[in-house]
Amino acid sequence: MLKSLYNRFFDISDLEISNRHNNFNVIRFFAAVMVIYGHMCSLIGIGQFSVMKQAVSGLGVKIFFVISGYLITKSFLSDSNALRYSIKRFFRIMPGLAVIVVLTTFIFGPILTDLSTKEYFANPETYAYLKNILFHPVYTLPGVFGQNPYPYAVNGSLWSLPVEVFMYLLMPLTIVIFRKFNIEKIGMILGFVVSFLLYIYILKFHNDLVIVVWGNSLVSGLSLVPLFYLGSLFTFKKVRNLLNLQWAVAIMVILLLFDYSWFKSEILLTFALPYLIFSFALQSRPVFAKIFSVNDYSYGLYLYGFLIQQIIVRKFGVLGLPLNYYFIVSLAVTFVFAVLSWHLVEKPCQKFSKNLLKKING
Repeated sequence: MLKSLYNRFFDISDLEISNRHNNFNVIRFFAAVMVIYGHMCSLIGIGQFSVMKQAVSGLGVKIFFVISGYLITKSFLSDSNALRYSIKRFFRIMPGLAVIVVLTTFIFGPILTDLSTKEYFANPETYAYLKNILFHPVYTLPGVFGQNPYPYAVNGSLWSLPVEVFMYLLMPLTIVIFRKFNIEKIGMILGFVVSFLLYIYILKFHNDLVIVVWGNSLVSGLSLVPLFYLGSLFTFKKVRNLLNLQWAVAIMVILLLFDYSWFKSEILLTFALPYLIFSFALQSRPVFAKIFSVNDYSYGLYLYGFLIQQIIVRKFGVLGLPLNYYFIVSLAVTFVFAVLSWHLVEKPCQKFSKNLLKKING
């Protein structure tokens, strides 16, 4: 009887929802644009535009993690084979990252550095930048962007990728462990509750805590873990049945009408933002579904945006032009690199992974 009630509440029987019959790619595209816009503010030395005390670039990253939590969990629940899962995840995230890190180290770096070419390649910090391929954030290259308003930071966007990969491992582990007791969905809920309460506790009582793990801030990474878990909960049919775009918009409008502390904003958006995202993404008639339904440029935008923006600032300086000028130019140039990344690197590698999986499956 208990098992029957459990399965009834946590029904995930319709995991076959089409990956293309939704608005996820459009949302991810605009999340990447939000990151670029927010970073542009910082890179020309002005304060970031914020929503409910949240920097717009930070909101963009949070949107990525909410959606990723849903899609990764849905993928693993559909096929829990560890090898096939690992291959799909590897070829989704690694090729694009490896290419930009190599290009930055050996092409952009020597061109942009204030050092001589000999000095640049003789400096051990040059090769330390390659740690980014192992998802170990290294933000500087010798002599690069030292005169920019936001000095020496080559690609600040890479900080979130170790957290993403960590969740690629933690989420399946959570499911596998609790699946032994036939309560894997309870494990997903506990994952959210524990990570959320831990994050809130640190914010409330240890806001100045500085712990670096694998080149990254533990607190910054922990801020994204609950969102990933919360996104995973929308694989439950009963949870998706609660979605309503009209209610979602109304809730967000009401929240925007009031002024909150950053702490309260963090709590409210943890719940309101995913509800809005999935209410829009999983509309019964997703009118934006065809946009980028075949080509997904969001990852390329995320990877190249910060670097391209720093190059533009270094080349032209801060001319006192309106923010939108810098933003539009940087977005246009970044979009070109994102298109090239998708068609020359990401898409071919995903095609290769599919063929590899076919051979493995026999």
